[in-house]
Amino acid sequence: MILVDNSEESKSLLKYFEKQFYNIDNENDIHNIKEICILTAYCYYEVFSYIIKNENARNIFLNAKVKILIGMNIDNKTRRLYFNDNKDNDKAISDFKEFTLIENKEYSSIIELFKYKCENKTLEIRKTAEYMHAKLYLFKYNEEAERNAFLIGSSNFTHRGIKDRKELNIYCKDGFNELYNYFEEEWNKAHEILNNKNEKEFFRNIIKLTNEDKKDKDDFISPYKIFLKVIYEYFEFINREELLCSPADYGYRDYKYQIDAIKSGINGIMLYNGVLISDVVGLGKSIIASAIAKNLLLKEKVEEIIIICPPKIIDSWENYNIEFQIKAKVFSIGLLDKALEYVRNHRKNRLIIIDEAHRFVNNKTYSYDMITNICFGNKVIAITATPMHNTTSDIFSIIDIFDRKLTKNKNIEEAKIKILKEERELKSKYKKSENSKEENIKKSREIAKEIMSLIHTIIIRRTRNDLLEDSEYRKDLEKQKTEFNDVEEPKLHDYELGDLSKLYSDTLEKISPYNEDNEDNKDNSNIFKGVRYKPLIYLKKETIEDKRKSAEIVKAVYGEDANFDFADLSSNNIAKFMRHLLVRRFESSIFAFKKSVENMIGKYENIKRFVRGRNYYPIYKRGDVNYEDYSEDDNDIMIKDNSKKYEGLYIIENVKEVLSEEFFIDFENDLKILKEIKKDWENIGIEKDKKFFKLKEELKKFKKENDKRKIIIFSEFKDTVDYLYESICKDEELNYLLKPLKSVADSKNREAVKANFDASLEERKQESEYFLLISTDTLSEGVNLHRAGIIINYDIPYNPTRVIQRVGRINRIGKKLFDKIYIHNFIPRLEAQKDIKNWQISNFKLTLINSIFGNDTKILQKDDEINSLFSLKREAGIFSDLENDISWDIEYREIYNKLNQDNNLLEEIKNMKDNIFIRRENDFNGLVEIRKGENGIFGGLLKNSVMDYNMANIFKILKAQENEKSFKPSDKAESLIADFERRKNIKKINYKPDALLKLERYKEIMGLEISLNDREYIEKIIKGIEYNIFTEKQIKNIEKAFRNNNGIEILKEIKKIIDYSSLNCINYIESDYLKDSILVVREEFFK
Repeated sequence: MILVDNSEESKSLLKYFEKQFYNIDNENDIHNIKEICILTAYCYYEVFSYIIKNENARNIFLNAKVKILIGMNIDNKTRRLYFNDNKDNDKAISDFKEFTLIENKEYSSIIELFKYKCENKTLEIRKTAEYMHAKLYLFKYNEEAERNAFLIGSSNFTHRGIKDRKELNIYCKDGFNELYNYFEEEWNKAHEILNNKNEKEFFRNIIKLTNEDKKDKDDFISPYKIFLKVIYEYFEFINREELLCSPADYGYRDYKYQIDAIKSGINGIMLYNGVLISDVVGLGKSIIASAIAKNLLLKEKVEEIIIICPPKIIDSWENYNIEFQIKAKVFSIGLLDKALEYVRNHRKNRLIIIDEAHRFVNNKTYSYDMITNICFGNKVIAITATPMHNTTSDIFSIIDIFDRKLTKNKNIEEAKIKILKEERELKSKYKKSENSKEENIKKSREIAKEIMSLIHTIIIRRTRNDLLEDSEYRKDLEKQKTEFNDVEEPKLHDYELGDLSKLYSDTLEKISPYNEDNEDNKDNSNIFKGVRYKPLIYLKKETIEDKRKSAEIVKAVYGEDANFDFADLSSNNIAKFMRHLLVRRFESSIFAFKKSVENMIGKYENIKRFVRGRNYYPIYKRGDVNYEDYSEDDNDIMIKDNSKKYEGLYIIENVKEVLSEEFFIDFENDLKILKEIKKDWENIGIEKDKKFFKLKEELKKFKKENDKRKIIIFSEFKDTVDYLYESICKDEELNYLLKPLKSVADSKNREAVKANFDASLEERKQESEYFLLISTDTLSEGVNLHRAGIIINYDIPYNPTRVIQRVGRINRIGKKLFDKIYIHNFIPRLEAQKDIKNWQISNFKLTLINSIFGNDTKILQKDDEINSLFSLKREAGIFSDLENDISWDIEYREIYNKLNQDNNLLEEIKNMKDNIFIRRENDFNGLVEIRKGENGIFGGLLKNSVMDYNMANIFKILKAQENEKSFKPSDKAESLIADFERRKNIKKINYKPDALLKLERYKEIMGLEISLNDREYIEKIIKGIEYNIFTEKQIKNIEKAFRNNNGIEILKEIKKIIDYSSLNCINYIESDYLKDSILVVREEFFK
């Protein structure tokens, strides 16, 4: 036995090839080889160029019977041979030709070699029945059996495998017959590619161009035709999915845009384990998701459906559950622990549907960790109209819930890092500059579109304008008599506060002063600080022992990595949020505000008793709380017994010893201010409510102008809804005119809302008992309200997402009742009075708005800029629902639609071969590459030494005019291609976190003390960490398991963190998402 490892020329597999052909010391001593059998995973035919360089070796190889059995693929191009299951032989041969012959440097010589072997019938090529990664080379001699030898090991039949790359093979003679018989068994089961039955045809079709013929040929395919081919391949990929059912089978209409989304969604789920459905509000995301779920059940791709959604839309999902017969288990977002317990106790291949997925944009929360664990190893549909909820990068957090492949790829990961860096720089600019606001908004939109094109294979996102711009979608909508309403820009109604102006202004200044970050305000005893929400700010740090105790508290509340600075920042943010929440209640209605103040006083008194009586202070573990969805009631802490354990709470013991005296002073001051505010507003009732008077005036006007256009009043607070409903009911004139209905959470009320406001209901079921609906945002999700034509936002709408959802409830796909939809907002205005200072009047609106909207409004200076905040353009945000907002690919979809109408051109494009390589003139030097595979169509652009994977940018580069000419690739093309190849590997992390090092060491130490299954489990977790698929919290919990446990207990604890069955996805991510892809087009660009 001899080792053959390519470490030097004499030990190369190529040299041992030559040894079989002739005596290297005496080239006249030629060996009489009868048969050469090659089993290889991959075969690149440039390898033949090495053989033909030596005349003796070439002659022997030409006369010997050569059988090549390929286990994986000949190359990326010829994989098409197996995609087609050999049904399309002409196409297969054509594909085979392009890579094996035309692209080879030794083109003429290799053609000659193939020609001879075809003529003397001594070459056969087959593909193994199953994928195989083995490498075996057998040399059988005519009459000298003792010479028979083999090489077996790691080398593929490629130039790297036989010469250039370090490998490990053994050369041996013993055991030849057993291996030869094994080869013959695999050969007899294999699929034929080339044999003596088709070699004449093969030769005629493949080896018909000489190198000179090709050199003289100047009719390269035009860039325009190539552009059409890429468009065809890109959009045809989506349409290949066969559906077993559609919405029409379950009582809905079959809209083409929804059918395309269902197909695209199934593709995304099967290829990447999930899809994000992010069509704008009103286009039927829930219907699309339900139809995808039903198809996956019918195709037996999943066994069970789980739906996770907010409590307020559980009823809606139960209806879809019944209608589409998907038999789903529905869990509330508030019961993620129950959902996780169910998933782990019932092992099934399942699909998880997450509605309102934008609730999971913070990947550092407990709920994010829970949802990730629930989805781990399962297929996922995430649904949200606003995936970029606060920032463009939010969308990556949602995708990371299910994606273990696309965004983990090196090139996508690099692009993602670049985008996030751009976003951080943009935020920094925005805060510093008043003059670049428009520029920053434009850049934000560019970043959003860049993200969309980057993740195009796993996101479905269409606006209403997309449907109107796409000719096929538009025709379908027209055919089904479906139209959209025009949404008018919101109208802003000022209302004078009259004699309440002074009280209103003073109260606002107490709870949220105009310049609240000013150092002078920090010691101001007339300002409500929200001390109750930030006790950690007051932790003692004078002595080493103080610091130790305080550090323990910080870590218990915020996590192991938290320090004092982080705790201070987080605590201040929480307190600020709660004060701003109080301002929102203040602006909403007198009733809601008074109730809030009373509640806060009660809670402060409650905490005070707790501290005095037990010297304890309960505080929420803030990492587990989503403040954006809070009302002030959510933060209550009721003490009912002497237990120190409260779910979601941490108990600070010995409060008087760990908190400074300043805390107790500020706490008492807060309580004093709240009591003062309560007293100031105690006798203010509806008779002085200027806002309600303004509402009454406008409601009467709306009713008079159009008595068929129903009205919806939205408030984010239930207290305000109750107040408005009772006040309108007590007003005889309004009650008679409007017949108000209040939305409450029960099925009877829900049916009344549908009967009076849902135009999609059968006409015989529609009623006209109520004209006005008053509701919280609970109703703005999951319900159709398109018999209404007017929306009144009674509160200043601080959250763009909620406004979009409100408008979406009455701007639905389906029946159109009104040409226009009107939106109305209210904002107070101070009345000039002698006891109100000028600065209070001028700053009042800014103070109020800044308290509601947050820091991004601080650059506003004038009323017209304030008014712009209420524009739909602002409400729609970066990820907008604007009528003039069109998806980046709509232009190319239209070209695809027109191409499908031109049968001759379509046939020409469909029959164009892949693997096209041309050169084009442009204003830069670089290369574009488009590939297709089972996972979709992907591209890369190397422009001026910078890589870009943005498909929108790539399509722009590929775009061409009909008369543009192409040229032969230059000598520089090879180095450009090599540059590309270096960028196609999945990105592993380039450092080793503590958890990874400990796991590797743990596996070695435990040795035989753990089972093979447990070793495999640990190995998969190690790989998972390497490929960065776990959440930060999971990694930290693994590290914590090592700190707090020993021996086998460590493994038990880790199993609680990461479920064994969920690790099946590790095998899935190990391969590159471009593996086995086919090169469609390469275009070299030169100036």
